[in-house]
Amino acid sequence: MPGLPLSDGRLMDRALIQFICIRKAHRRKPPVDPSSPFNIAEEGGWAYCPGGEPDGHRWFKTGGITRAALAKFKWPDDQEAEP
Repeated sequence: MPGLPLSDGRLMDRALIQFICIRKAHRRKPPVDPSSPFNIAEEGGWAYCPGGEPDGHRWFKTGGITRAALAKFKWPDDQEAEP
């Protein structure tokens, strides 16, 4: 399956997590439904919010990581998120 075209001409691999919510309040609470932290974010890529929150995110572009790599992900500060 070809990637999804981005606004800058690159292709996004839709099998990888492209955005992670780095809002500290969302990291401190477990999701109500363990299958719910994943959703579709801007630009059509997979997004991950550790708290499974429906809104109020601070998205950080990962460049594309696997679900297994989330265990090793170094969480950036809130200031590093998308505006």
